[in-house]
Amino acid sequence: MADIVEGIHYLSVEDFIYINRTLIEAQTPSEPIDVINHNNLCSSQARPSVVKYYQQTDDMFELSAALIESLIQNHAFANANKRTAMMAGYMFLLLNGYELTAPGDEIVVMAEGMARKVYNCEDLENWLCYWSRPYDSRNLCDCEISSLVVTATQVKIE
Repeated sequence: MADIVEGIHYLSVEDFIYINRTLIEAQTPSEPIDVINHNNLCSSQARPSVVKYYQQTDDMFELSAALIESLIQNHAFANANKRTAMMAGYMFLLLNGYELTAPGDEIVVMAEGMARKVYNCEDLENWLCYWSRPYDSRNLCDCEISSLVVTATQVKIE
């Protein structure tokens, strides 16, 4: 379950592992499911709070972009790193008052572009801002991370 620090909901390492497992089981069940670098996963989990502290920002798009970029670049999982990163970014935004509304094909293009370094973190931040709208996260009060993931497993990112 997400941790709340200074009003910001952060996802846990366990949340990332759950997201990764759920996405693979729903979309590519023959792929191995494994954390191949736990230190990198922990580093990615901490990245939004580090950016918040050092950049002195509460900008959810900047924090979400930092999380997504870190998960993609750190490659902590055996498979589905891009899918996991984009889903984690989606959930981070949702928990913090924004809903990502980008169509699936746009999500794929951005994730693949980040992995190939066609786009940078600022590009991703602007993209997230463009494709997001305010969301009343009070609707999620009794919601577990698991139920959020289930609603978004239709998007397949290679």
